[in-house]
Amino acid sequence: LTFSHLSAASFESHLKSGRKRPRVREAVSCWQCRSRKIRCDRESPCKPCQDRGVAQDCAYSNSGNANSTNSANISKGQNPPARSAPSSPSLPSPSRSRSSQASQRTPQTHTAATPSLPIVSTPPDSSSSRGDTPEPTPNSILVENGIHERAYPPCDTAFPASTSKTRMIGLSHWMAPCNAMPVVKAMLNRSTEFQPARKAFVELKSLIQMHNAIPPLGFAGPAGNSNLLSLLPDRQTTDVWAAQFLRTYGRVYCIIDYVALVSDLDQIYNGSLDNSVCVAKILLVIAIAMQSVEPERLSGRKLARHVEDCIHQSSRFQDPSIEVVQVLLLLIIMKTISASDTDNMYDLLAIQGLATQITSSMGLHRDPALFSHVSPYHAEVRKRLWGCFLRLNLEYCVRSGTQFGLRLDESDCPLPTAASLGTLNTSTFTAAAVVDFESAQQSESDMIFNIAATRLAKIIAPLQQALHSASPRDLAVMLPQLRTSLDTLLSDLPSVLRPGTQTPDPIEELQQSLVSIPMHSFLSIVTLGIVVGSPDDNSKRVHLTEIWDYGSSILHQFQSLCQSSHDVSHIAFHLFWTDIGRAVLSTCSVVGQLPRPGLSRIMSPRPQHTACLFQQLLVKSLTFLSILWQGLFHLGPVAAKMNLLLAVSLSVTSNLYSDNYNMDNPHAQQKLIDEGVAAAERVIAEMKLTMKEHHQ
Repeated sequence: LTFSHLSAASFESHLKSGRKRPRVREAVSCWQCRSRKIRCDRESPCKPCQDRGVAQDCAYSNSGNANSTNSANISKGQNPPARSAPSSPSLPSPSRSRSSQASQRTPQTHTAATPSLPIVSTPPDSSSSRGDTPEPTPNSILVENGIHERAYPPCDTAFPASTSKTRMIGLSHWMAPCNAMPVVKAMLNRSTEFQPARKAFVELKSLIQMHNAIPPLGFAGPAGNSNLLSLLPDRQTTDVWAAQFLRTYGRVYCIIDYVALVSDLDQIYNGSLDNSVCVAKILLVIAIAMQSVEPERLSGRKLARHVEDCIHQSSRFQDPSIEVVQVLLLLIIMKTISASDTDNMYDLLAIQGLATQITSSMGLHRDPALFSHVSPYHAEVRKRLWGCFLRLNLEYCVRSGTQFGLRLDESDCPLPTAASLGTLNTSTFTAAAVVDFESAQQSESDMIFNIAATRLAKIIAPLQQALHSASPRDLAVMLPQLRTSLDTLLSDLPSVLRPGTQTPDPIEELQQSLVSIPMHSFLSIVTLGIVVGSPDDNSKRVHLTEIWDYGSSILHQFQSLCQSSHDVSHIAFHLFWTDIGRAVLSTCSVVGQLPRPGLSRIMSPRPQHTACLFQQLLVKSLTFLSILWQGLFHLGPVAAKMNLLLAVSLSVTSNLYSDNYNMDNPHAQQKLIDEGVAAAERVIAEMKLTMKEHHQ
């Protein structure tokens, strides 16, 4: 912030013109909404009053002195005077809720060249204090944030959610395609038809939250080293969980060195190492490994909660060191896994802020060759940790639909090498001798994947930053550049990492998907931004077909991973659920837009046959995903919400082309809404019954 506009003259300007008159702000909400302290859409009558059945009492003030006059009338029990609805919304008073101030920290300013999808969303695990509270309209939220609504696309490109926690969400959020789905959008907008289902879903979320409540922490007071040591299991159990981690997430994120981990375990259990940072690192390794075992899932999250409390209370975790960075990155992975059940992505902000501070203070983003007294071993570790931090930061921004905050132009840290760490400094760790040739080969293969994943993050991160910048670039120009960069990356990959290559190792298949799915997912994000608001012409048909190809490829790869080993299916669920949600909603949106008259004329030959073929393929994928999520909805509110969205999408897609469906026909839309309501009520009732049986 700059304060060059402030001077002594600016503070004395009011003395030159005499005393200022008090500023009177005219109320822009009706008196019914103002008395209940809820948002009003400023129509006459407004929708909240219509939903409550008091449309006849919807009245507005009609003069600048209405504040004092009508306040006196209310105190006397009189009704306020009525006025006509305003032709254009006015700016509200500066007093805003905390939620609107939080959403204002990342303003979404877009030009007409880059269509945006400002979405107001709510964490699924948080519900409004009153289930019948109407939600804000998109236009009112944009005006409340001090931005005129004409700078944004029409209101049909946004949908509101709960008034308790509102937040502006960008184009990359996984629920952005909901704007092009009338039935899902009606459900999220709290339409009258979906009100009973939404109230039942609030009750369901409370049951799921009770089922997934983390057991209370075992000790009170400051979390010290002795308390963390008391949480460690016996050595044999620790070795089992550590091996589980190194077989799964340890091969996806090269944060922990196997040799160093064995050395730390030996010293901790023989009493020669008394370091809370090293103990916290081992506890997080155990906690992450526990997430693939259903009975131990909550116990692992309890361990992570202990470590997080210790991080916030102890100054040891603010020292810039490699061990502290490893602990923070492991905790980010753990909270990312938890967010796949709870959708509390914003809980990562504190840890990510601390990690950014630590990495910046120790210069992790700079070339290790610039620092003196850095051994080859630690130089390689610094490169690997910076690459993992970059990937995790980007994953958070894409999932939450927020701007990528790291300045890559200020980073000159090179990519890591595929060399094994044990060959760089074998004299430091006595456990290096246990690393056999096969493990060294696997470590080299995993590092090749991590290098490719870091390169992919460096390609996507600037584009994610451009999507949310104050002066965004034209998406039609960004798309060819993105394709060229991704094609170059694919051509440089070894055959084992190229999508479609058969491999007996399930983790290598997962690594293929971790390169391919983010590619297709981000291509879908950019292409979706081009489609929004574009006319029905030949270019739109091409872009819709591309979105279908990207989404169907993601769904096919995810289905293949789920049919793989047990460990891989759990990791795929934790890491890809947002990509799956975006792919489902995008492909459903494409199938729903194909019958439009403008697109049907240019889809030749046999456009109806193409649309029906897409519908049949999508129904098969949705059926598989619905069965999968029906067995996972108890994991958390976001899993239940995904199960609900899948059920509604499957019902609507299955009946989309019946009776010559026309998207512009109100009767056809109402019929699909009725089918969506029936599907929502049915799946919510089934989930509630299952949860009640669990509690019994």
